[in-house]
Amino acid sequence: MSTQIAPRPRASEAPRRRTSTRPTPTRPPQPAPFRWSQDPELAYRAAPLPTPTHYVTLPKESLPDPGPWAANLARAIVEVVTGVRQAPQLRRWMLPDLYGALACVHMSPCARGTRPVHVRTCPVDERTTEAAVIVSTVSRTFALALRLEEYHGRWITTALELA
Repeated sequence: MSTQIAPRPRASEAPRRRTSTRPTPTRPPQPAPFRWSQDPELAYRAAPLPTPTHYVTLPKESLPDPGPWAANLARAIVEVVTGVRQAPQLRRWMLPDLYGALACVHMSPCARGTRPVHVRTCPVDERTTEAAVIVSTVSRTFALALRLEEYHGRWITTALELA
């Protein structure tokens, strides 16, 4: 018995190489599942808000560092959305309309173990900061964009986008 051997490829016939090792997407990207802001033009306008007259603005030094604060808040928001944490725990740190909209959103549950992966803050003015946070869970990664404003010496979330 003899075994047939395939001929060697000629030098002019180079083996084909794949152009990419990444899998092709099977579905189009989904829009952000949650977006809320009081002002729809918020992303395009960064005008300073008038200072209310019923309280005195505290100095910037009394506010906590926005980076770690935004990371902890983003982690808590993801835990509320996935059902690990109860929504009333966030009531103090958000505007009432934002809290009401967030309390109604529920995604698929995921295991415990959420942790902030990356945080980037960008101060808009002395009373406002915007933060982008990536939060990782065991089964999924979330991206959050937060707008934090000073309110009575603490940060409060006035706009949120979760994807």
